[in-house]
Amino acid sequence: MRTITFKSYTQYEEFMKRKFVHKAKRKGIEGEELNNHLENYEHHIQEVWIENEGDKAIKEQGSVTISFHRKRGKHKHGGKKHFLKEEKGNLNHSIHVRLDENTYEALLNFCSKHKMDISQAIRFFIKNNTDKTS
Repeated sequence: MRTITFKSYTQYEEFMKRKFVHKAKRKGIEGEELNNHLENYEHHIQEVWIENEGDKAIKEQGSVTISFHRKRGKHKHGGKKHFLKEEKGNLNHSIHVRLDENTYEALLNFCSKHKMDISQAIRFFIKNNTDKTS
């Protein structure tokens, strides 16, 4: 898998067109047939951009990151927020925690009640616990 970050729609569009032409030439598609396929593909490029809210991501984060799978096409690289270095601050370590069902439900309830994501809630618990024990 390869992830690429784009800072504008034109940068994304140029990359996708180059990628399409390269694949078409490998398959032996050239000339008028290539132009017809490229016109249809341009519409697809716009649909994918709109579907993945590329303009919104650029406005909020300054860029949009897309994962390209060699065999399966492309997918939006999303789901989690990617912090800029300035926003990330000194958050340098990540952890993985296994929870039982009751604890996990309690964590999710706390998060929804206080409008936090899970990482924020865990940092909140750790900070408040260390303040009491210090």
